[in-house]
Amino acid sequence: MFAEIEYPKKLLPEELDQYLARGWFRMRQTIFTTNFLHFKQQFYSAIWLRVLLDDSIYDKKYFALAKQNKKFRSEIKKSLKGAISSQHQALYEHYRQSISFDVSATLTELLSGNEIYNRFNTYEVNIYDGDTLIGAGFFDMGEKSAAGITSIYHPAYKKYTLGKYLMYLKMDFCKQQEVHFFYPGYVVPGYTPFDYKLEIGKATLQYLQLATQKWIPVASSIENPLQEMTKKLAVLEQNLSQDNIANALLNYKFFEVNLEPYYHGQQLFDFPVFLFCSPITEAPFYNIIVYDVRGAKYKLLQCYSIMNIGVQGVGSDIFDSDLLKVKRVLFSTEIKDEMVYFLVAMMEKRIIL
Repeated sequence: MFAEIEYPKKLLPEELDQYLARGWFRMRQTIFTTNFLHFKQQFYSAIWLRVLLDDSIYDKKYFALAKQNKKFRSEIKKSLKGAISSQHQALYEHYRQSISFDVSATLTELLSGNEIYNRFNTYEVNIYDGDTLIGAGFFDMGEKSAAGITSIYHPAYKKYTLGKYLMYLKMDFCKQQEVHFFYPGYVVPGYTPFDYKLEIGKATLQYLQLATQKWIPVASSIENPLQEMTKKLAVLEQNLSQDNIANALLNYKFFEVNLEPYYHGQQLFDFPVFLFCSPITEAPFYNIIVYDVRGAKYKLLQCYSIMNIGVQGVGSDIFDSDLLKVKRVLFSTEIKDEMVYFLVAMMEKRIIL
């Protein structure tokens, strides 16, 4: 699955390490993973990052930020449940109003949701100008790994690059605790608000390659799985049209539905892009083609609707009428022309499933 969520009753330090190494992350008091995102009618890949904590984290940027912010006082301490101060809440509100992307309404909601018990070993870093809190960050400690959850700062201090400085302070603390990896979350190719993460710990920065589930140095360039899926399907779309097989390249609005509590464990269809083919079998089934980068294969899937949301908009390139679930894989191949041949054979009833 591309998007999954779990609701652990407790989480041991070594278990957090294992989740992080597989591209999972904290969301409030749950742990989840996703590989694709949807902002303002645009679809993107989510690329998970981590930094190997060695001496290279003390790079030119680290020393420049430390020098620039030496007049401010900083502290790092264990964050106690319910100890989010009115200063933190006020700082978060200033920060939230200054950014262009959506975040939780309050800091408490972002960290805890509706939960009372904190199942994560959370630390906080605070930066003060005199007695005024101007920056704060929260991160979770595992056994040999740590995850940066959020960093906030007062917009009046934007020129001091406190967001990046907070990241370096977290990594420095974790290295002193003999932690091996720091996970800052994901970066989103084509969506700049998260690009700052690519400038932190650059010498040992890695990303999780979706196709192989291996951690690859960012210096070798980041692969974009959604871009690869779309490219492969666009070429197939042209070939199918040439053979008079009606199809449409569509993004799927509900690719993250498996993160919703109501659908937990149902393993619903979660590809963000697919080719919608003309009906080859009778309703209520949909025949769609995906390109799965995990194995580099085209797959013809027979899906059915578990819920009708509305009528598909005419001319829309976003499929938003139904929640889909896969019934079965009709055909799978690495070779585009084999998929074309199979569909033509189905249309001509030379293949009957």
